[in-house]
Amino acid sequence: MGSGGETLTQRQLPQMRQIRVSLLPGTDAQDALLVEAPGMPPLRVPRSPQGPLLQTHIWNDATAAQSVSPTVSAWFSAFLNTDCQLLYMPDDAERAQSGKPFSSLLSFADGNPFHLVTEVSVADLNTRLARQVCAGDFRPNLVLSGGLPYAEDHWRLISVGGVALRVVESCARCGVLNVTDDARAGAEPLRTLAGYRRQGQAIQFGQNMMQGADLYRAGSFLQVGTPVMVLETSDIANPSYP
Repeated sequence: MGSGGETLTQRQLPQMRQIRVSLLPGTDAQDALLVEAPGMPPLRVPRSPQGPLLQTHIWNDATAAQSVSPTVSAWFSAFLNTDCQLLYMPDDAERAQSGKPFSSLLSFADGNPFHLVTEVSVADLNTRLARQVCAGDFRPNLVLSGGLPYAEDHWRLISVGGVALRVVESCARCGVLNVTDDARAGAEPLRTLAGYRRQGQAIQFGQNMMQGADLYRAGSFLQVGTPVMVLETSDIANPSYP
């Protein structure tokens, strides 16, 4: 969060691309995350936030948040060269989707709780690019293997290890996709995607999802290697909503 309560992203601060986050092992550890960045000492982010409750904005949504700690905020402020705080969303805070023909609870994500890409679609894109990209560049929750390129455009409902996910829209990509590992904002791969993946004003790649709560099965969870079942498809590709 910036000093004015606004959300900060790679759109304004491409150097955020160089921040690396990993989980620390051990369920009893006081620290939850290890954060690293060029020229900075490793940062341990505590599992329980220590700062005050605040109000922040994500696009047009106001939501409650809690500052993690002054030490953590100072680390991010130094690396990004701007006054900012790392925030945590408390369990009792609620932020709902707005402006779309479907609704789901959100944390700090832009507009949907789940996002998937497939390895075969990324591989197809790479046949058109000089600078190769990987699935992680699209910042998904789920990366799926197998199938045909862009088959996911027509999925409506999938099951991942018993967790039902409704595919609600194609993801309209923004300029964050063009930020390189060395924090430069270029033209690719968005320019290439625009040549064959544009629908109206949206340049589409990947699918956004929400949990199919009405199909929830107790004891289900997501994990690496879980089989995926496509339960519903459509002849019409998923749209992108503003």
